[in-house]
Amino acid sequence: MTHRLSALAAVLMALASCKSAKPAEPTKPPEPAAPPIAMVHSSVVATSCPQVTQFNAKQAENAIKKLVEPCERIPGGAARFTATMLPGGQIQLGSPEGDPVEGTVPTCVTKNVLTHKVFLRKACVFQVELEERPIMAPQPAQSQTGTDS
Repeated sequence: MTHRLSALAAVLMALASCKSAKPAEPTKPPEPAAPPIAMVHSSVVATSCPQVTQFNAKQAENAIKKLVEPCERIPGGAARFTATMLPGGQIQLGSPEGDPVEGTVPTCVTKNVLTHKVFLRKACVFQVELEERPIMAPQPAQSQTGTDS
């Protein structure tokens, strides 16, 4: 009988401790981390544009900048290539200095229509460099809970 009483007492003690224990608070899911933010910086330099007027040179530079404008990410962080504007309206992409091993043209550039509307008598070659630069995301505003001092 004492064995039964001690077993019953153990069960009652276990039940009592369950009642007095606080239920576990639900855990908050971690706040999602903001995706990394980057800005693509482009540099466009005309290396060979014979017989181009000042107006046409600016127009040609704007056409090349428009070509790289949609690039939001650059695989590997940087790309360097040539963009040659041909008479008749086509743009050819290639490697710098004609070395096929060196140049990297990101897909975001090749998805564009490779044409221009600048009147040219001879080909106009541009060196294009793209670099992805990380920027700091703004911190979320925190509510202030406190008293004014």
